[in-house]
Amino acid sequence: MVMTTADPVGIVGAGAMGLPIVRYLTDAGFRVLCWDLDPGRLNGAVTNGGEAASGPADLGVCRALLVFVPTDEDVRSVALEFAEVASPGAYFVIHSSVRTQTCRALTEELAPARIKVVDAALTGGVRGARAGEINLLVGGAAEDVAALEPVFKPWTSHVNHLGPSGNGQIGKTVNNMIHWGQIVCIVEALSLGLELGLKPEQMRPALYNGPTDSRTLRELEEMRFTWYEKDTDNAVEMASDIDRKLYFSEIVRTFMRSINVANVAALLDGESVVELPEITI
Repeated sequence: MVMTTADPVGIVGAGAMGLPIVRYLTDAGFRVLCWDLDPGRLNGAVTNGGEAASGPADLGVCRALLVFVPTDEDVRSVALEFAEVASPGAYFVIHSSVRTQTCRALTEELAPARIKVVDAALTGGVRGARAGEINLLVGGAAEDVAALEPVFKPWTSHVNHLGPSGNGQIGKTVNNMIHWGQIVCIVEALSLGLELGLKPEQMRPALYNGPTDSRTLRELEEMRFTWYEKDTDNAVEMASDIDRKLYFSEIVRTFMRSINVANVAALLDGESVVELPEITI
């Protein structure tokens, strides 16, 4: 059965990603119960229209629980607590970046309680969350994804169903590998152009008009360049599960350690190039 605004929604983790979504859901007419270990974040959720839960046990009334917590262990902990109080047919929605195996294991573990697991990995970052333009990469049963559509719609631009539970995390890992690789290529290319006398302020508009155009290219100065270590670790771990070696991603991680907000700003202003380290391949 498709969810409606008569169905309460829970959010665990009212941080940079979860907090804006509280507002979008309450504006859409949903009752949103929120829980966060940080009292300041929980107060922020209330300011954004949510209701503060006194603990995970209060979330049992929620037909869908959206989870924005840091680690696989955190996701598992919340899932097991929710399964103890939730009604059969409730949805446990994993928005955190976790391993595919975690999603698939929880799908099996929560099945006896008739809790349905959907992994809905987010791309678009904090800016996307604030603008209500998150791109979701979703794994789960097709009927469950369809039932959650009214919950996703207020704060997303696209919902991409990629197959069974766990596939959303695979999709995000693929996305992130391309994202960080693009950043390294763009920074190195613009640095070369600047050294040869062509400033980025001249070159970038020209690149927008060709096959090199991308959101990464257009929004480079707005990026914080965080999480590349975790994203690469996830990719390498997934690859190792199928005995695959990732060569380019390891190189990208090394180069990303030399890229930061300050030196990219200087590059885009035409003041100095970004020096990437010499590595042996």
